[in-house]
Amino acid sequence: MGQGKLASVDASLNWPKNLQAVAAKSPRDTESWQPVIIEMDAPDAEERLNKLLDEVHVSSVVDNYDEQYAELIVSRRPGLYQSSYEEKVKILEGELAKHHESSHSWQKGSWVYYPWNGTLMHLIPKELFLELRTTRNRNLITGEEQQILEKFNVGCAGMSVGSNGALALGISGYSQQLKIADGAVISGSNLNRVLANSSDVGLSKSLIIARKLHEMNPYMTIQRFGEDITEENISKFFDTPWPLHAVIDEIDNLKVKIMLRVEARKRQIPVLMATDLGDDVMLDVERFDLDPNLPFFHGLVEGVEDLLEKEVEKREWLRSATMIIGPKNASIRVQQSLAQIGREIATQPQLGGTAIMAGAVLAYAVRKIALGEELRSGRTIISLDSKLLESHDTDEYRRRHKESTEMIERALGII
Repeated sequence: MGQGKLASVDASLNWPKNLQAVAAKSPRDTESWQPVIIEMDAPDAEERLNKLLDEVHVSSVVDNYDEQYAELIVSRRPGLYQSSYEEKVKILEGELAKHHESSHSWQKGSWVYYPWNGTLMHLIPKELFLELRTTRNRNLITGEEQQILEKFNVGCAGMSVGSNGALALGISGYSQQLKIADGAVISGSNLNRVLANSSDVGLSKSLIIARKLHEMNPYMTIQRFGEDITEENISKFFDTPWPLHAVIDEIDNLKVKIMLRVEARKRQIPVLMATDLGDDVMLDVERFDLDPNLPFFHGLVEGVEDLLEKEVEKREWLRSATMIIGPKNASIRVQQSLAQIGREIATQPQLGGTAIMAGAVLAYAVRKIALGEELRSGRTIISLDSKLLESHDTDEYRRRHKESTEMIERALGII
């Protein structure tokens, strides 16, 4: 669900005249995803700002430049942070006056225009903005480490669970050059695990996530692939206009998953995959940067690369995907759901909280790899049930789980 639009009729043709008139005055922007940034220290900045204001519709102006700069000063002076509110305000008043000197506040920093919502935003300059939005990372992440993380380019393929990975990288201040890819649109059923609005249904997933990333940080460089990854464009995803240092694979299509690993192995870069299994997250790490001879998917599916040479039927896809996941790694409810796909439920169930947790796990793995810390190839399962529920640590549960696992494996011809 969500591959493409399911309804083809244009409902607006039957709208009453007053509704059509309102819509004509405020047409919906379904295409733009890049902000317009005017850096005010450029020679022609004021001219460009005036031209922008003449040409676009601005629905709101947000100028909290002084608030941003004042907090930056406080973040650099821990002693000032500990002062009383009154003392802070008094000191900052003088600091802001010194900062502005003979110029006005609006003439500093950058003005950022978001075409899709009409907001015009005043921000402090790029380097200062990055420093401010990552200041609470310190000293969990040192200044030197932060710079390394910012330059670590990641490609996120698949914007369902993968959207949470991309947003976790964005909110953490990592990967200031980020690629996102997905050819599908937001569906109503995506709203339980993708941070999108109900008004986004029918719009491209990659477009919506690109917008959200730019709203977090307009200075990010995002390469958006609004189409599915194919044999024809996969090299572009990896190399153009800049190369990737790691790939996050959250694609459903098994062939594309294999292709991503083929290309990653050629370039000797790691592949990360987080699978949400009910309340559990399974992280797979394949360090082709350390060992280009690693078997794909930890060798769980013999001859998996041969699937690139033939058309994969749904049953074979489900069998191979289940072998990659490993039925024993899924809870009983997840196993039962797999058996009901196509009969009682349309596709595999997923939960929003688990998808968000998967995003955090992916961001953690990216950080460890980027900083050269030990993160070996292999599989890790983060299971809340096994940690928090006593009922899951009993012989009875283990017996039921084993029986359910064997049932799934028999049904798919795995055993």
